[in-house]
Amino acid sequence: MASASLSTLHGLAAALTSALVNVGIPILGLIILALLYAYPYRAFTLPYRNLQGPPPSSFVLGSLLTHAMAPLGAAYKPWVAKYGATLRYRSLFGAWTILTVDPVTVGHVLQHTRQFHRQATFNEFIGRICGKGVLVVENDDHKRQRRAVSSAFSAFNVRGMTPVLWEKSYELVKTLDALTGKGEAKDSTGTIDIHKYLMRATLDMIGLAGFNYDFESTGGRKNPLSTTLFGTVQLMQAPSLIRIFSSVFPVLFDAPTKLNESIVSTRRVMDTVGREIITARKKELEAEQVKVEKRTQLGMDAVSLLVKANMAADLRDDHRLTDNEVLGQIGALMLAGNETSATALTWASWHLAHRPDIQDKLRADLDSVDEDRPDVERLQTLPYLDQFVHELLRFDPPLHRVIRHCVEDTVVPLSIPVRGRDGKMMDSIKVSKGTEIAIAINEINRSKDIWGPDAEEFNPDRFAKAGIPASNVPGIWGNLLTFIAGPHNCLGYRFALMEIKIVLFVLVRNFKFEIDPADPVVERRVRSFTMRPVVIGRESEGIQLPVVLRPIKRD
Repeated sequence: MASASLSTLHGLAAALTSALVNVGIPILGLIILALLYAYPYRAFTLPYRNLQGPPPSSFVLGSLLTHAMAPLGAAYKPWVAKYGATLRYRSLFGAWTILTVDPVTVGHVLQHTRQFHRQATFNEFIGRICGKGVLVVENDDHKRQRRAVSSAFSAFNVRGMTPVLWEKSYELVKTLDALTGKGEAKDSTGTIDIHKYLMRATLDMIGLAGFNYDFESTGGRKNPLSTTLFGTVQLMQAPSLIRIFSSVFPVLFDAPTKLNESIVSTRRVMDTVGREIITARKKELEAEQVKVEKRTQLGMDAVSLLVKANMAADLRDDHRLTDNEVLGQIGALMLAGNETSATALTWASWHLAHRPDIQDKLRADLDSVDEDRPDVERLQTLPYLDQFVHELLRFDPPLHRVIRHCVEDTVVPLSIPVRGRDGKMMDSIKVSKGTEIAIAINEINRSKDIWGPDAEEFNPDRFAKAGIPASNVPGIWGNLLTFIAGPHNCLGYRFALMEIKIVLFVLVRNFKFEIDPADPVVERRVRSFTMRPVVIGRESEGIQLPVVLRPIKRD
């Protein structure tokens, strides 16, 4: 009996071994073939393999972690210094990325949007948060959506949105004044996290200016949408291999992580609020009992203007947006219209606190105005305010880089020739379909060749100097790449500039900014897309920027 049982076990073991061999060898063979394709074959067949670049620091991740985990600029800057204005580095699973700071190359890539799409991972990630709006669609869909949305942010319409910006800026003053206890903060230091309150205020501003919806965040109201949106933004700061690998394995976008669950929750609330807004705007228009034409002036918020234009009888059907596409614009406005301005204003607070000389000069410029709410023309004539905003957006661009995905084989020109691996100079590169090109905005904005030997210093006076910038940068505003260029440039840049100027006008005239007595080390971190402040040693507390505010008594 025992002998029979033993014989049976031996038989099962032999069968299992045979099965493993029969199945395992093919699988092992496939793995070996995949590795050969991903690494030596792909590297050997690269049309731009002559480009130089850094050796990968990881077999799987390439050089991704080198720049992802390092302080901003700690990787790209030495790479450019060593290998030239255009180089290549290895990324995930043997793929290669081209990095460039060449202005002509940058302009070519950003202008040719049918050859170079936004990164697929970016489109998927942002699309899951805010829907298929203008931020994530490509080609004809992008052209159609942008045509509909861009008119809402024309210079004329932005002018009509300024009352909202003034109102919320002064509401922010009241909130901050209460926190500082009229000079004596509740913790006796006067220190507050300015980033948190700027995020709330800018959300209110884009809510009212964008779609006539008041989140009431500036005053401290806990709105379900603002709560879940801010929670998602905080979770995006945590380093995540799942997010990195999702570019190769899209199924990971549905992995049960805290971030993914927060994104689903944010999207659910955002869609609910968005549908209510669209329904309300349509009812308001129908109640007017007038024939809606594209140029009818009823309501100045962006979504009202968009809905009106979309309902116009003289609008071609192929230019009309669906309700879901309009819904996607609301999500895009919430995300892009809130976070980038708040990030820029946060860094402005940091500079003001650390450079009292600049702060005093800016305040003197602002105090030359008698009115508390000057008109647009008067605001635009303030020279040092304009220089300060230019320098702020040069030195601290909210987006430190953008990535474009090549969708067809092409040739890209170089205006700054680079020496190839074979020792010969290259003035163009062949780019194959599937290649990603990283455009280093931060490095271009801080280039000494363009901005002078003090490019790594915050100095608004540079914009009063002749010969600065020394060469053209293909940006839509201020010879800066901050708002990008080409058909995918930031369509709300006029609104962002007006918002930043008005908030600075109000805050600097009403508060003195000082360094937190603890003098924390603040580092620029990029864990998702925008460049946010993190206090070293307190990373677990998330995004924050502690500063001291001292109210200024005005006559």
